[in-house]
Amino acid sequence: MIGQDRQGLERKGIAMNSLSLGHFHMRHLRTLLLAALVGLGSLVAGHAARADGGVEAAQVANASLSGCSRNSGKALYNCIADVLDGMTRRISGAPDTSRALATAASQLRAATNKAQALSAISQCRAVVAGALKQLLAMGKSGPGLSAIAGVLARAAQLIQAKG
Repeated sequence: MIGQDRQGLERKGIAMNSLSLGHFHMRHLRTLLLAALVGLGSLVAGHAARADGGVEAAQVANASLSGCSRNSGKALYNCIADVLDGMTRRISGAPDTSRALATAASQLRAATNKAQALSAISQCRAVVAGALKQLLAMGKSGPGLSAIAGVLARAAQLIQAKG
């Protein structure tokens, strides 16, 4: 079926490169996934916004990230995943943020390159940013979420520099 479609398009002067088409789909799939995560973060911000213990968890996480800076590549991704798991255990009242952190940790452990590791952090940052934006729109402060966002930004910088 695909071969017939390709032949028909080629007869009309439209050449298809399957690699380019696959790359096109993956890029748009990632964009759609990120947009969905941002939207989800905005919708559930009422639940995720509290992040009780977020400031304290972020302080511990920042200290732990300093230790991670001695690593590179897969060892760095695993170290950052451990840090995110630690933050997940230390915060309460934020099930969606906790879930995003746990998912990012899992994706970091599965990452085999810098792009995958950065994607894991970016998806988590989108959820946290959406929750924080919603909280601020309601006129509330979000020191816990802001602190968590700072840790995620620092993790992304480490991956960018040493990943």
